[in-house]
Amino acid sequence: MIDKGRRKKLAMHLRHLSVGQISNDEFEDRITEDVTYGWLPRQYYRSKESKTDDPVIRPILEYSWCLYNDTYNHKLKGRHKLADEQLKEIARFILFLHSDLEYEWTYIDITNPLMRFSFTDMLKSIISFGLHYKNKQLERVEEFEKMKCEGDFEYWPFKTILDFKRQLEYQPFLNAK
Repeated sequence: MIDKGRRKKLAMHLRHLSVGQISNDEFEDRITEDVTYGWLPRQYYRSKESKTDDPVIRPILEYSWCLYNDTYNHKLKGRHKLADEQLKEIARFILFLHSDLEYEWTYIDITNPLMRFSFTDMLKSIISFGLHYKNKQLERVEEFEKMKCEGDFEYWPFKTILDFKRQLEYQPFLNAK
């Protein structure tokens, strides 16, 4: 399922955040209003909508949450400025969000397992002296490595280099139209 309207809003807000046009707090306000039905990016996984949503929304939201420090308000400028490689990745994400392509990758939760731990998981980790936590981390790494083999991962969220190159022909920005 492709939700073009929400994809374009996410792309716009992500672009504004990444170049320092808006602050992290403004980004979260705009995302909760336009994209996540009132949920913050780091909490969206708990919403009922995330289960039936356009499948690219959640992983890009989770990635975007990792771009800034959410404990205080700041723009991604100066010491918070993103590296060129991060900007290149975000440009690719925005290009995908403006496409009509279905998201075809298996979902992998890239956040630290501790962020999603239940009370039971915490107890298991304490009782096992951290072994439960370490095992969860290893599971994530193994899932991630397996997922990377599903396509041309260096072009994620595009599944293949061919999809990426085709979309470059229809890029929504700076195309002299």
